[in-house]
Amino acid sequence: MSFLNKLKKLSQKDLDIISDYFSDIATELILAKIPSKEVLDLDINIETNYDGEELDFIIDADIDLDELSEITGNDIELTIEEAYSSLDEFIDKNYRE
Repeated sequence: MSFLNKLKKLSQKDLDIISDYFSDIATELILAKIPSKEVLDLDINIETNYDGEELDFIIDADIDLDELSEITGNDIELTIEEAYSSLDEFIDKNYRE
């Protein structure tokens, strides 16, 4: 994450908003890259770690694709990296002093 300015103190509501944003943007980006007919199941889980100063997220994207899909794990990893970049921008804009 970017450390341009110090992270504000986050409430549980803030953490919920940030987690929801991350889940939504990851889902949106993945579905934009993979034809919907190839996605059999998609489950995004976000783990949030916040110690009052540092904020860390771990995303687990469980995607079940049609056996004929040409999407690779690398394609999905690149999309998740995009989601992390969007998350960084969202946090910088809304939760930094």
